[in-house]
Amino acid sequence: MALDDDELVGWLNIRRDTYALIAHWGTLHHVQTHTSRRGQGIGSALVKEAHRIAREDMALEQLHLAARAGEGLDTFYGSLGWKEIGRWPGALRFGSGDDRDEVLMLIDL
Repeated sequence: MALDDDELVGWLNIRRDTYALIAHWGTLHHVQTHTSRRGQGIGSALVKEAHRIAREDMALEQLHLAARAGEGLDTFYGSLGWKEIGRWPGALRFGSGDDRDEVLMLIDL
């Protein structure tokens, strides 16, 4: 969580599976910042801290994530070292005629 005094301004979740074949990587979920606080570096700080926690505390070697296309998220994560490894075309439906790809990304820790 990212707090400013007692105000929650951002949060994320790191998940891992203990199944031996995939226990070396985790998934980053729900990276969110309060809309009024975007552009202040909160998201970047959260993701960088997630990298540290995943590497040092969870002993993970990789993180994966899926982000919606068309929002600049691939550029945001790319600036933090993530690389696009694929897409699920039209995976997300926001409304009639508003289908978007889900961008699959990975970072080696």
